[in-house]
Amino acid sequence: MLKKQKILIFLLLIIFLLILYLIFTSESVKQTNSLNQWIKQDSSVLLEADYKPKAKEIFTAYQSLTENNSFTNKNIMELKNKLLDLKVPVKFKELHIQFVLALIKMENYLSQKDEQEKSDSSQAINQLKVDYNWLNN
Repeated sequence: MLKKQKILIFLLLIIFLLILYLIFTSESVKQTNSLNQWIKQDSSVLLEADYKPKAKEIFTAYQSLTENNSFTNKNIMELKNKLLDLKVPVKFKELHIQFVLALIKMENYLSQKDEQEKSDSSQAINQLKVDYNWLNN
């Protein structure tokens, strides 16, 4: 009987130590998660700061091509590829998608001479100017 009690006490001690270990390690995981979240927020801000001027540069280049009526399929494709090479912050995903679609519609216009595609592209660009006024400045 004494031997059984010793074994039981030993097992309870091991379980107690295991519980303590789990409590302490879970706290360090929580701290790591909060640090990772802070880093994500910081990198998100940096990504936005990097994306805006590059997207605006591409947008301005596209506008100058359309205003001068000097766009070619090659020019539009180059702008689209530059745009697709950018890393997009979550905040600007919709802008990015709509801009790429507008460029694709312009490519379609140039290859098929479908005026509706040109009109749709122009409308999409105008809507982007309204939705994201920093593209105009």
